[in-house]
Amino acid sequence: MNSGQLNRRITIQAASTKQDALGQPIDGWSEVATVWAGITDINGREFIAAAAVQNTVQTKIIIRYRAGITPAMRVLHKDSIYNIEAVLGQDNVWLNLMCSKEVNNG
Repeated sequence: MNSGQLNRRITIQAASTKQDALGQPIDGWSEVATVWAGITDINGREFIAAAAVQNTVQTKIIIRYRAGITPAMRVLHKDSIYNIEAVLGQDNVWLNLMCSKEVNNG
C-alpha cells in the first residue's frame, strides 16, 4: 500500500449512549477518529427486504494502523455510512476494514 492511495477523509464512530434533558438514555454515535483512507468497492448484491429492493455493497477501507478499531464501529465518508464487518491486517502498519453499505432503492 502506498500512502498516496489514502486519498479520502473518513470518520470512524463508536456507538454511545447520552442522556437527554430529562435524564433518559439516547443511543447515538460518537467520533473516535478522522483519518485518511483508501476506499475500494469489492462487490454488490441486490435483495428484497420489507417489500423494497435493497442493495448491499461490500467495501474495503484501508487506513494506517490504529489500535482499538472493532467491528462494533462504523465509518462515515461524505453521505455514506459503512458498517465495519471485520478488521484485518493488524500488522501495526495498515488496517483493512471490511465493510458493508446498504442502499435502499425504494
